[in-house]
Amino acid sequence: MMTTFDQKRYGLVTASRCSPLVPKRDAKAGMITLAKQLAQEKFFQFRDDNSGTWQTEHGNLGEEFALAHYHQYYDSEIKKGRFIFNGEMGGTTDAETLTYGVDFKCPTSLEKWLDYIHDGISTEQYNQCQLYMKLTGFDTWKICAFLLETTRMSDNGDVYPIPYEKRMVIIDVKADKEWNEKFDLNLPEVIRMRDEYLETLKNKFG
Repeated sequence: MMTTFDQKRYGLVTASRCSPLVPKRDAKAGMITLAKQLAQEKFFQFRDDNSGTWQTEHGNLGEEFALAHYHQYYDSEIKKGRFIFNGEMGGTTDAETLTYGVDFKCPTSLEKWLDYIHDGISTEQYNQCQLYMKLTGFDTWKICAFLLETTRMSDNGDVYPIPYEKRMVIIDVKADKEWNEKFDLNLPEVIRMRDEYLETLKNKFG
């Protein structure tokens, strides 16, 4: 039987939640929490759905528009992303070219969009980029923050005071050797804990 996208994803360390493996300081608790989540997914083949917020819906809707914007103004060779997995890690890229990848962000306000200009990206977003590069072999990943009116704004006829062609903030991230070393050091421990929690679930429900 063909393995579906979701079945392959369950139990993997993904780009959206790899931060516990590269803590700034000792963060055993974060690794334990992640290991429990991975065990739960792997055993039940089920992932809790935390994507029902309007902010998440806005981000999902915005990705399509962001890709079209990037294609028009920056690189016509950009293609929609794919799901990649390698061993115990995986992730779905937003978009790729032959030499680099892109992760689109769609902030829900002008203020949050401008934060990408003033403050750059978060640690979590940096970590996402690093794992995407690890999965693809690229040495460059781009965070592209695209400003798109929310559904409520559109319904009210409100428009951001930013020209359409200037609505994307692009931040380049380079592959980090030290990040890779820390990730590779901690990954086996997270998988070991995941498998221990998995055995507990098998004994309880198997």
